[in-house]
Amino acid sequence: MSAFLICDVDVKNREKLLEYLALSEQTLAPYGGKFHVQAGALEVIEGDWNPKAIIIAEFPTTEKAKEWYGSKSYAEALKVKPDAMNRNMIVVEGLPN
Repeated sequence: MSAFLICDVDVKNREKLLEYLALSEQTLAPYGGKFHVQAGALEVIEGDWNPKAIIIAEFPTTEKAKEWYGSKSYAEALKVKPDAMNRNMIVVEGLPN
């Protein structure tokens, strides 16, 4: 069952965010992951949620998402993260195929 990492991001430095995204994107494939959303334009259509930017990545399973997050390759991107953004992140299972 697919799993989605959903991040609500407050960008601190746009250039560092782009560096983070470039570093992290290359680490996804070995875990079957891919980005679907990378801080694109957004609009709240219901509720009082006020996200600044959203990042969404898909993985084949929750376990693969967690493996990626803990991987040595992703650790390089995590070094850039504190200068790039503040982030809240969740992993959520998708619907059965």
